[in-house]
Amino acid sequence: MITIGYSTRKIDQSYVDYIKKTCGNKGVQVIPVENNGEFSLTQVYNKILNEAENDIVVFCHDDLKFDTTGWMYKIESHFKKNPDYGIIGLAGSKYMPISGRWWEIQSTMFGIVNHESEGKKWESKYSKEIGNKLEPTIIVDGLFFAINKKNITETFDESVEGFHFYDIDFCFRNYLKNVKIGVCTDIRVTHLSVGQTNEQWEINRTIFSEKFAEQLPVDITEPEKFVKTFIFIHDQDLLLEFEKTKKFIGFNNYRYVFVGNRPIDKIEDMSNVIISRNYEGNLENYPQFTSFTGWYTLWKHNLIDSDYVNLFEYDINYVPDFETNLYKFYYEKSDMIGYIPFPANHNMFVRHKPFINGLFNAIKSIYRMDIGEIINEAVESKTLTYWSSTSNTTFRKDVFEKYMSWFVPLVNLIKDDKNAGHYHERSLTIFSIMNKKRFLLTANFIKHFQMDSHKTQGHKVDTESVMEKLVANEM
Repeated sequence: MITIGYSTRKIDQSYVDYIKKTCGNKGVQVIPVENNGEFSLTQVYNKILNEAENDIVVFCHDDLKFDTTGWMYKIESHFKKNPDYGIIGLAGSKYMPISGRWWEIQSTMFGIVNHESEGKKWESKYSKEIGNKLEPTIIVDGLFFAINKKNITETFDESVEGFHFYDIDFCFRNYLKNVKIGVCTDIRVTHLSVGQTNEQWEINRTIFSEKFAEQLPVDITEPEKFVKTFIFIHDQDLLLEFEKTKKFIGFNNYRYVFVGNRPIDKIEDMSNVIISRNYEGNLENYPQFTSFTGWYTLWKHNLIDSDYVNLFEYDINYVPDFETNLYKFYYEKSDMIGYIPFPANHNMFVRHKPFINGLFNAIKSIYRMDIGEIINEAVESKTLTYWSSTSNTTFRKDVFEKYMSWFVPLVNLIKDDKNAGHYHERSLTIFSIMNKKRFLLTANFIKHFQMDSHKTQGHKVDTESVMEKLVANEM
């Protein structure tokens, strides 16, 4: 048996009867609390907790339609099969940013909720259906959630005023005390209103962020599903040395992409190595493209199955907490991330004609636009102050696919140019401008040593010294 409680301006017996009917048990305890603003939801919900005759308590809004009949038994079943869980909801998130806006990154959200407002109906489907299972989250949305009183450690904090952030605060405080929280998809409700933020919501959000500033952000997303890293390399001995020293162990899920036509006899059977030339339709006969040939293989053969992807060259070092920082601060803000920003007015960007003219001409030929004029105007007006000076880039998966679809038509026109690799680097910034993508450029996370393996830059490299630093991952 369960208890169901909610806050309402005026108690409507027909809604009480409706809840009893749809939950599947007319003898269930229902506690409606009449509240015209004199009480906060935290006060109301603590009152319901105190009056509840049962260990399992469901809190819900008073403007819900219950699309699943017999949902009470599903709630009971979830807690029976998952006796260590304390809170179960219908929508939630695996990521809690310091902003408190838990819905900012849809890929970390979970659940399915129907909506109906002003004659329109729609489904907010944040994830796939998972049958009668639970998906772990950090918080759940307050429109409908159930608790097992035996497993929670914290009640509702009555210092949270009004009708906002009561759910997030409650969940997060319990989460910090190791209470398990999750979302189910086998119970469906229709919310007869649209959630809106207001002044009180913003006040409570600010209080929450300040209150938990030392604990936030928190991310329980499985790294292998959220982000993968691909390291582009062309020397098998160096690859083996990197593996021996665990150079890239700081990335939770990484693989090498071996480009070019050098020997592979020592690495061809390694599970974490993709041999680009073994894939049909590869571009390894165009070595001037450097790492892009590996990008092409990943794209052509749909080898990226994560929400985000790091595409990094072998001659980089990185900070130890690289992924932690990216999860928390960057993915939520950007479509693309570059790591070696360089002033846009520097000669090496658009003013060094050998590194750009071929790309400009190809874009003009394929897309019928003078991108050179657009870029120069942006630089002169200072609307473009920095560009991404290497191909080391993080993409949201769908943006990567759009970039490749945009760049690949240019390949035929530049494939034989010795500066094709430089075109690729500069194309990232140009793509972001042409397609209005959010391209965050940040420093101090990656150091690129520019080994110039294909001898297209002409600068001298102290190979021995650089290799020592690469192997040791010295910033």
